[in-house]
Amino acid sequence: MKNSRILSIGFLSLVVMFSSCKKDEEVIIDEPEIVITQITDETENLSGFMYGTLQSGKTYYLTGDLIVPEGMEIVAENCVTIIAQGDGGPIGPEITVRGSFVSLGTEDCPNLFSVPESQRTEANIFAGLWGGIQCTDKAELVVLKWTRMEYLGGEGGPGTPRAGSIRYGIWTLSSQTEVVIEDCWFYGVKDDVYRPVGGKVSLMRNTFEFCGETGGDGLNVKAGTVGNIGYNVFYGSATNAFKPSNEGDGTIQTNIMVYNNTIVNGGWRRPGMTRGANINFEVGARGGAYNNIIVNCKRGLRALEDADLQNITMDNNLYYATHQEMVDEFIPSDAVASTQQVLGNNNMIGGVGDNNPMFVNYDIDQFSYDQYEAGEAQPMAMNSNSGADLRLAPGSPAIGAGTTNFSIVNVNWVKAVGARAPIVTPPNADLGAYPTGGGGNLHY
Repeated sequence: MKNSRILSIGFLSLVVMFSSCKKDEEVIIDEPEIVITQITDETENLSGFMYGTLQSGKTYYLTGDLIVPEGMEIVAENCVTIIAQGDGGPIGPEITVRGSFVSLGTEDCPNLFSVPESQRTEANIFAGLWGGIQCTDKAELVVLKWTRMEYLGGEGGPGTPRAGSIRYGIWTLSSQTEVVIEDCWFYGVKDDVYRPVGGKVSLMRNTFEFCGETGGDGLNVKAGTVGNIGYNVFYGSATNAFKPSNEGDGTIQTNIMVYNNTIVNGGWRRPGMTRGANINFEVGARGGAYNNIIVNCKRGLRALEDADLQNITMDNNLYYATHQEMVDEFIPSDAVASTQQVLGNNNMIGGVGDNNPMFVNYDIDQFSYDQYEAGEAQPMAMNSNSGADLRLAPGSPAIGAGTTNFSIVNVNWVKAVGARAPIVTPPNADLGAYPTGGGGNLHY
């Protein structure tokens, strides 16, 4: 084939020997050869093993699982649209990464990875219509810049990394995988938006809406993951917005710095009072949480006693609550001593109605407590932007209440270089994702 390669190494005929009382019987099973196709000017449909460049301004159709081979890459230029329409079967397609996948949208012309327009409905928000980006332990690099991903999740198909299980929006499995997610939007994810099991991560200036149906976190970190999470906006997470944990078999300790984020209405779709802490450190993880704005979340910042409490600090964060039940959980009732051990002296923690951050355009007291507890019947506006402007109005107590006197995690990027390198916004003394001098989240 003109633009294809055929791989047969590792896929040779398999000879299986069966013993019986009479004689040995040979059964020969021929595995199909893998065809790797280069993406060209004529490419419209994406499926199977492919590599190359998705060209600016073009729309592509994900008709089956798109697999990036080991040692190869797919690069999406700006203004690229991928429509995950599948092959008509019950399991939506996914992008399986064994090599690298890079999406270089821009502010002027972002990329869109979604489903057919007729399927972009309220009823499908948690339907998990396609599988997002699923990486094997050989994946080298995932970069998403100015990219919108929608309607993610659903069960993984046979032979895929999450076969038979609900897929996360993005999943990585190696301490060697580097992931940069900047200035992106995530809308409608059935479970975790991103679950790294090890690796280097940078999540900067992103916006999350409708993430997690009845469970799932924004970033659900597992063993051996290091990096920074800054200037993100989270509307209505099912459980935690960000959960650093060192759970697993990694030889590198999880170390995550969470700073200058704005989290509203988080934690209410997960039943019970053992979750929903918006920022939650557990199971040997270390790091810190500074300069965050926490508004009407089910619970406050939380550090469990099995976290690396000697190496965690949470300070200069602002808590706001419309209802007393929220105030009662500012210090989570199942982790009082351990959370108090890591809280600094500069957190703004008061009672009902205290420390209003004074957003430019957002009715901070619009929802009743019953609406927070309504599960699937929650108002749409509780979990999405809906015209909100979370910048700080003049006179906000969040202005100048933060600190820059801490160090973010130093990450040695090897593959994420050049245009793929993270643009890490340093801490700002204004709390939240929108410092008054600019330079934070650019989604208004």
